[in-house]
Amino acid sequence: MTSNAPLFTNEFEVVGFGGGRSQPSADDVSSQGLVPQELYKEKSPDVFMSYATGRQNVAFVDIKLNLVKRYSPVMWISDIVLSFFFDTLPPPTEKAEITAYPFDGREVALVPQAADQKLERKGAQSTYDGFIWAVVHKDKMKRLRDERYDLSLTVTKDNLKLPPWASVMSESAEVTDALLTPELIKAITTCGDDFESLIVTDMPEDAPKT
Repeated sequence: MTSNAPLFTNEFEVVGFGGGRSQPSADDVSSQGLVPQELYKEKSPDVFMSYATGRQNVAFVDIKLNLVKRYSPVMWISDIVLSFFFDTLPPPTEKAEITAYPFDGREVALVPQAADQKLERKGAQSTYDGFIWAVVHKDKMKRLRDERYDLSLTVTKDNLKLPPWASVMSESAEVTDALLTPELIKAITTCGDDFESLIVTDMPEDAPKT
């Protein structure tokens, strides 16, 4: 959390669960390693949650950190052994799941405001046409396609701009051209095998029942 706190405090007005309380600046976090206790909450001994808001066009961000079960070496070793014998059980790994929710034209409905106060915006309300697009690690592709309904609707294509272990899952080549920026390619390449997936979707993970 200490290493990522400067990034989040630079990009969002509110990070964590401290509400209106003053938070350390990004410089304080970088220089002093200072992370406020309200930055994250413990959901279980191996799962921690955080939250961010206060950025144009983004309603909020949910952050979930899944850690290995260091609090119980016996359970940790058991998970490793079971994953070795059963393909359906993935080996224990540490993973960060970060989900950003855009306003999509609903700023007025989502941003609290006084009855006599109009929402101030720098530009028009953010709206977009729905689509599904993802960059995934090839080793994780089959599992993600089986687990997620939205990704099952896409076509998989390799892209020469990406490292050989990554592929694009998309409905449209135009979306790939727009989203696969040099900065994103550099970030994915830098992550290496620690990267699992980056998914932009307007569909649910689970298949609709009707």
